[in-house]
Amino acid sequence: MRRQFIVASLTLIFFVSLFALAAHAAVVGRFTQVIGQVDLLKQGKLPALAAKVQDGVEPADVIRTKSKAKAQLTMVDDSIITLAPESRLAIADYQYDPARGERRAVLRLFRGLVHTAVNRIIKTEEPDFIMETHTATIGVRGTNWYTLLGPNSTLAALQFGVLFVKPNVSGVQGILLHSKQFIQVPKPFLPQALTPEILRMLEQLMDTGLTGGGLGFGLPTIGSGTQFQSPFTLPVSPDQRIRQETIPPTLVPTPQSPAPVHQTPGG
Repeated sequence: MRRQFIVASLTLIFFVSLFALAAHAAVVGRFTQVIGQVDLLKQGKLPALAAKVQDGVEPADVIRTKSKAKAQLTMVDDSIITLAPESRLAIADYQYDPARGERRAVLRLFRGLVHTAVNRIIKTEEPDFIMETHTATIGVRGTNWYTLLGPNSTLAALQFGVLFVKPNVSGVQGILLHSKQFIQVPKPFLPQALTPEILRMLEQLMDTGLTGGGLGFGLPTIGSGTQFQSPFTLPVSPDQRIRQETIPPTLVPTPQSPAPVHQTPGG
């Protein structure tokens, strides 16, 4: 009798451990494109693994693209995430229940440029797909956009859909971004028109990376010699790239200038 009890207990422990392992190793997306050297840090920890097409990613994993490398992930909700060269992205959280129409996705961009396409719209009061950076939190509603990271700023460029962009500074309200608009956080924190020239610049950066050849910085060249002042202050050397080893990134509040005092005539 005692032997049967021990066997039953060990069997129960085995299945409980197996269930816990399966729950922990929930694949929430897979690599559908890998170009060049792409690292996968399981649970954000070294050693890095060389990513391959069809490899799975799980919550807390970190994807890192090297120079001239590119990666694309297709997630369980059909969202598509593409990393430009020299980018670093964490899958902080990703839960999707199609039967209940529920999703909770949180991505954290530490470095570089990412294009995200959220193809399934889930009707919720609060955004169910979040992109976080060192200066901004971006809430998504069925959207196609770029997130570009600089030393002290985040650029969100929206091709189509709706984004809610909020600086990571207490007391500062967020702004709703509409199709063909971009915004820089923390400033100038005003929606601006996403021109075809800026869109082409971002598309090129997806292939070259921020330190790739051909574009330069400050005055990127677009097309046949046409130049324009970049709306975003890009890093001017590899030493100035964002380096962030922790999850979540450390948020440094930006000092706010005091609001101007307006006086009424005769006041």
